[in-house]
Amino acid sequence: MRRTRLSLRISPSRLRLPSFCRAAVARRRPFCYNVGMGIRNVLFDFDMTLGYRSPMWTETVKELLLENNVCVPEELIRPVTHGDVYPWKGGVTHDDFFGGKSWWDAVSGKIADGLVSTGACGRESAEKAVRGLRERFCDTSYWHLFPDTLPVLEKLRSAGYRLRLLSNHVPEARSIFAALGLTPFFEKMTISSEEKWEKPSPEIYAAATEGWNKSESVMVGDGYEADVLGALRFGMKAILVRKPNEHGYCLYSENLEGIPSLAGGIQ
Repeated sequence: MRRTRLSLRISPSRLRLPSFCRAAVARRRPFCYNVGMGIRNVLFDFDMTLGYRSPMWTETVKELLLENNVCVPEELIRPVTHGDVYPWKGGVTHDDFFGGKSWWDAVSGKIADGLVSTGACGRESAEKAVRGLRERFCDTSYWHLFPDTLPVLEKLRSAGYRLRLLSNHVPEARSIFAALGLTPFFEKMTISSEEKWEKPSPEIYAAATEGWNKSESVMVGDGYEADVLGALRFGMKAILVRKPNEHGYCLYSENLEGIPSLAGGIQ
């Protein structure tokens, strides 16, 4: 397989740069690294990168409330479900976030408290709704892969790339990924609910890439903070996918079909 040297330049004003390119910033030169030369390992995010759940948290809570004869508009639920009720939102360690509670007890309790405190519903209705949250959210019939996911994973695997997965996700993530047919593609899956940290912390990146050479590894994800900046600060390369490229990040693909060429010049 012939590899093409692809040099990409990032202006320091467009990106908070990791330590390995600070010297370039100090010299007032744009940071440049090579992609397609020596990339052997690809680390994937899951949510909105490989797959998705439909509906997500807000609509699921609304469904559960409605099943208990409580009609609450989504605009009253969304500030709660988009708030700091998940461990990946608060930027804290799991010990601080969970306070000795299980993952679902902590998250469900925070959602119930939020619904009450914002006036979305009363305490009894909120607690009834969140009792069914774990089973409903983890129902694999609500989870789906993007059409390009399996073909691209197969292409990368056939080309000899080592593939791993790193996801901020619920404790049932492995069973969800298995039901979607993802498990055989990955030599390792690192799930935040099984660790003490969430992306973008360097600790969870270290766990996910154990045994890999950072210079030969690239992160692929839709989150600019968690996936791109998290990987860059850790010392890896990163590719942003799916979401609109609002930050003007140079390694970007609208879908997964662009990943093979960015990761290593696969034709």
